[in-house]
Order: sequence, then C-alpha cells, then structure tokens
Amino acid sequence: MINGVTLTKLGLLLGASALPVAAAAQTAPASQPVPAAGDPAQPTTASEPQTPPAPEAEDGTKDIVVTALRGNTTLQRTPAAVTALSGQELASRGIATVEDLSAVVPGVSFGKNIGQVHIAIRGIGADAVVAGQDPRVAFYQDGVYIARPDAQVAGMFDVGSVQVLKGPQGTLYGRNATGGAIVVTSAAPTDQMEGYIRLGYGNYNAATIDLAAGGPASSTLSARFAIHYARRDGYGKNVITGTDIDDRDELGARVSLLWKPVEGLEFLTIADYSREDDRANGLHYFGPARAGTVPLGLALGGVALLNSRDIASDVDPKVDITTYGIAEHITYDAGWAKFKSITSYRHLDSVNMTDVDGTSLPIAFNILSDRASQFSEELTVDGKAGRLSWLVGGQYFYEDLGPAGAQIPISTAVSGGPLSLRDAFYSQGFQKTYGIAAYGQLGYEVLDGLKITVGGRYSTEKKKLHDTFQLDFSRPFMEGGPIIPTAGFPRHLENRFSRFTPTATIEYQATKDVFLYATYSQGFKSGGYTFGVLPPAGVAPAYKPEKITSYEGGIKSTLIGGAVTANLIGFHYDYTDLQVTQVRGTTSVTENAATAKVNGFEAELAIRPFHGFTIGGNFAYVDAKYDKFTSIDPINIAGGLKNLSGNRLPQAPKESFALYAQSQWKFGDYDLTVRGDYNYTGYQYFTPFENPLVAQKAYDIGSASIRLENRSGWSIEAYIHNIGDTKAIAQSYVSSTLFRIPVLGTLIPPRTFGVTLGYNF
Repeated sequence: MINGVTLTKLGLLLGASALPVAAAAQTAPASQPVPAAGDPAQPTTASEPQTPPAPEAEDGTKDIVVTALRGNTTLQRTPAAVTALSGQELASRGIATVEDLSAVVPGVSFGKNIGQVHIAIRGIGADAVVAGQDPRVAFYQDGVYIARPDAQVAGMFDVGSVQVLKGPQGTLYGRNATGGAIVVTSAAPTDQMEGYIRLGYGNYNAATIDLAAGGPASSTLSARFAIHYARRDGYGKNVITGTDIDDRDELGARVSLLWKPVEGLEFLTIADYSREDDRANGLHYFGPARAGTVPLGLALGGVALLNSRDIASDVDPKVDITTYGIAEHITYDAGWAKFKSITSYRHLDSVNMTDVDGTSLPIAFNILSDRASQFSEELTVDGKAGRLSWLVGGQYFYEDLGPAGAQIPISTAVSGGPLSLRDAFYSQGFQKTYGIAAYGQLGYEVLDGLKITVGGRYSTEKKKLHDTFQLDFSRPFMEGGPIIPTAGFPRHLENRFSRFTPTATIEYQATKDVFLYATYSQGFKSGGYTFGVLPPAGVAPAYKPEKITSYEGGIKSTLIGGAVTANLIGFHYDYTDLQVTQVRGTTSVTENAATAKVNGFEAELAIRPFHGFTIGGNFAYVDAKYDKFTSIDPINIAGGLKNLSGNRLPQAPKESFALYAQSQWKFGDYDLTVRGDYNYTGYQYFTPFENPLVAQKAYDIGSASIRLENRSGWSIEAYIHNIGDTKAIAQSYVSSTLFRIPVLGTLIPPRTFGVTLGYNF
C-alpha cells in the first residue's frame, strides 16, 4: 500500500506527464508557441535526418520524435525506455534546471550536494562527492559527453529537446552509462528569422531574462544567439552572518553557426559559456545519525537549526563555477550513408565551500575544487539498405583533471583542544584519463513490423593519478597553502580498465497502434581512484569497474484514434561490483560492493477525452536491493562488518508517480492554457545502512500554471510550484565521526510563484 494515496488517486496512477500534449521534441525552442493543427511544421534540428510526419491524435497533437538512439523514431515506436521533452514542454512545465526533470520523468531522482548534481535513474546514481569520480548517468550536451558532475548544472536554456534514456546504454552512450543517459540538445539555427524574449519575476525577488534570436546570414549560413540570466534571493539565511543562502546568480550564453556550403554537407559550430556565483547548496542540519549522540559543535555550546531552511554556520556557503566549450559537428549525407564527426573541447573551473559540522562554531568546513579540461572526438557512419540498417562509430576521450580535491580545515577541538582551525585534511590530485571506444549496431527487419537489432561496444580506459594528502594539526589554517604529505604520498598510479558490452533488441509493430519490444543490454562504469586514500595492505589502490546487465520489455500503445496513449515497461538488473563511497573518519573511501538486483516497472497514460483537454500521469515502481554486500558502518566502526544483503540502494524510492491535467481554449486571437500537476515521491534512504535518520519520508508536491498567448506573439504566464510549501530533503549524508556524526544535506525548493512575460518574433 502506498502511504497517503487514496483509492481515487490509485485509479489514475498510470500516466504520461512525459508525454507532452504538444509538438515533437526537436521542434520549437523553449519559448516558441506550439504549432496549431494544420500549421507548417517547425524546421528539424540541424544535422538530423527528416522523418515522416508523426501520427496525429484527434486533437491535432503529434507523437514525439526521438533522436537519442542516433536515428529518428517516434516515441511510441522507440524500443527503449525514453522520456522525450520538447523545449515548449520544458517551458510550459517550468523546467529550467536538470534537477527539475524529476517532476516529469518516472523513476528518476535528483539531488545536489556541494555544487554537484546527483542523478539516479531506477536507483542507479551517484552516492557521494568525491574528486575524480565519474557519474553513473552519462550527460550529453549537444552530442558532447560532459564528465564532471559540477559542469552539468549549466546549459538548460534555449533548449530544443531533452531526452532521458533509462537503463545501461552500453553501445551508443557507453562511457559510464550504467544508469542511463541524459541528452540535452540546444535549439539550432534556422533558415528563417525568429527569436524570443522572456522576462520573469517571482517571490524571493526571482528575476529571469531569456533572449534568443537567429536566422539566415546568407544563402548558406545561418546563426543563432541565446543568453540566459537568473538571480534570486536565498530560500533561507545564515543566522550567524545574516547572509542569504540557497540563492541563485547565474549567466549563460551560446552562439551557434550552421553552414551548408553544398548539398548534403553541414558544419554546425556551437560555443557556450556559463557562470554561477552565489551561495547555493548550503548544507542544512538534520540531527545526529545516531539517537542520543550530541554533535561536537552543540556539545561545545554552539547553535544548530534543526530541519530548517536557515542555517547557523560560522562560514557562508559558496558556489563559483565557470564552464565553457566549443563543439564542431560535421555531417555529410552521401545518400547511401551519413557520416558525422563531433569534435569538442570543454573547460571547467569550480570551487564549492560549505560547513561540514553543521553548527555555529568554527569546527570544520570543506573547500571542494575542480579544474578540468576535456577533449573528445566521435565519428559515426550509418546507413540503410532495404531491410538492413547499420551504424558504426568510434570515440576518443581525454580529460586532464586537476588540481582537484578537498581542503578541510579542522579545529583542534576535535581532540579536546581550543577552537583553533588547523590545516588538517588536504587532499589534492591530478588525473589524466585516456578513453577509446569502438561500437557498432546492426538492425534487420525480418518481416514487416518485426525487427531484430544487435550491437556492441568495446571500451578501454587508462587513468593516471598523481595525488598527495596531509592530515596536519600543527599549522594554523591557510587556504591553498603548501601541503606536507603524510607517509605514502605523493604517489603515482596508473591503471587500465576495459570491457565489451553487447546489446540485443527485438521489436514488433503488432498493429498500427500497438508496439512491443524486448532488450538485453550491458553497461560498464570504469574503475578509478579515491584521491588521497591509501588502501589497506593487500588491497589494490584502484577500485574495480562496476558492471550491469539489464533485461527490459515494454508495450506502447496509441488507442481510440490517438485519444489514449498507454505504455507499460518492466525491467530487471543484475548489478556487480558496485562502487560505494563511505565517509570514514576524515576521508571518503570508495569500495566495490558485491552484487545488487533491481526490479521494477513504469506505466504511463494520457487521455484526451475531447479536443484541448488532457489528463494523465506516470507511475514508477523500483525495487533496488543489495544482493550480497558487507561493509562497515562509518558511524559504528567498532561494530565491524555488517551484512547489508536485502538493504535498499540509496536514492531509490520504491514508488513515485505524477498526475496532471491540462486544458486549452481558443478565444479569437488568444489561446488560454491551464495546467495542474501533482507529484509523489516514496520513502528513500541516502545510505546503504538503511538508517532512518539519514532518509526522507514519502512526500508530495503540487504545481499549477495559467498561460495566455496572443497569435501576434505576446504571452503572459503565472505559475506556482510546491503549492503546499512541502519541506523535504533532496539528499543527505553522515558527516565525519570527528564531528560526532551530524547529518547534513540539502532541501527541495519551497513554494515559489511568479509571472513570465514573453514575446516571440
């Protein structure tokens, strides 16, 4: 039984908030109006092949076009669990950041910790903030893999589409995609002059400016420019310093150039820049991790605010992230095959700071820094001959990470001394990653409507690490000061990790309205190092790769002339050598758990009983448990190894669902759209030890919006998110035993509301 859910709500659980009422995922950018039935189709994204028109429902809406599988299929005929959202859908739902996607994508959970996005799909995701560690969900911006989690918070502006692929993506998106892949595509230049401006204002003095404009510069060249600015007062305050915390101040810009010198040849250049400089991601205090324990700062007379949007800290949180990059897409259509090259360079500078003892006393704080440059090159060739379709590709990836690491000044009070910050913990590393992959996929339509696809990817990665570490209580704290290495440091390590990951899919178009598929796939996440941690004697310094095998099947149906869309997908994962990170003493240690199993299903339903009205939702059930795993609980090291078999994976609520209703009316030259959303997230743990003090109970939130749009291009929209002002933990963790195990973490946003004015031209 789902706690707090009435039988009436249960009758509506099947749903499709991820099945937009509007246009295809690669059509209008975020602020453009959806074409009415009979209007000319929007131009397709540059470098993507044309597709036949998607089937129309009774109300004139179209099935979504999916491009993330390196081809064009409609959502209802894609043999994969994928959620595709157009730019228009993102704007109408108020989705402005990667974290906002959890409201519309079933089985997906988002958290944020010390400036880094933690994405989990079906219980598979990041579990800690550790320098150099790769995420389990691969993130792509305009076809480019973005390795660092703190670089994934930018880019969600002037979006053409966002597509979320669930389950291991071992062939097409092979690098560390054991959980899935998120593919963000920006709006491309078009051959007609167009653009928009959107001005928003809301509570907490939230102000946003979004501007995009573009069109042809000549008969062969077109361009597009977009800029995004957002600022907001904090959701809370640091009551010690009086400073706003959890505020927002970010700026982003992008320029795209599309050159078509001859028929079939395209050059698409995309350059982007993003900067965030605010006091977001402050860690809030949620009590001790063990009943009866008094955290050190409180025991010494300090103050902590329990489960509050405010904090009581001797230092203010800080986020300073700058990222920029350039990508060159070259596409040549030779008729019998299409050749594509994506060459990219990206750079990241990131500094995040926050209190890690949770109190007003100067016990300790964390300065987490990342500097990374990456270069990648991907080549693909694909074609079709009769019933046979094929794709081959290769990828080279190089990342130069460093200096990266953490500096944690710690007071001598942890050992009974005075409140005097010492240099203490300082871990710093330089890591180079060289990755090469070759992959291929072959599909054959055995009979009309029956297709078999097989593929595979061979990945090999070499990592070189030079790191150092100190734990020095003799010197007063000096930010960025010299390191006095402890025994065993500095060290130089090198390892190679390789694996072949196959996939096989059978799909069958049973009728024009019913599509079935079954998929077998494997995923692989490279091994690596924990910066500044010496393993016990006899244990290799590198943790091993983790591997996942997935079995998935689904049925997708469009019924009653498009008035009903109903999908059901089931899955089973066998997961081995999970990389689990634990805080032990002053360090975070990554180890390989034994095995885990994940079982579940997702259901989606959208009903359009009459023109202009849609009701629907989605439901996800995920049973993610460790199968064989023993580990030491960091809050009770003396207790020795614990058997965690049967415990749930972190950040994996068993049940989550979303319901929505949307109605549209036309009044002469005006269109009025009213929408309401309800989202439920089940109980979730944030530690493999199933500690109820490091968890979040089930919670729900509601949102609503109303939009009035004039055919001349003007629009006004009012919205309210988290109507009930629900306070819930987005993610939490147990801080060090040195500080007597306070539980710290981040909260979901409070109630927000505002108005957005827009004009399309």
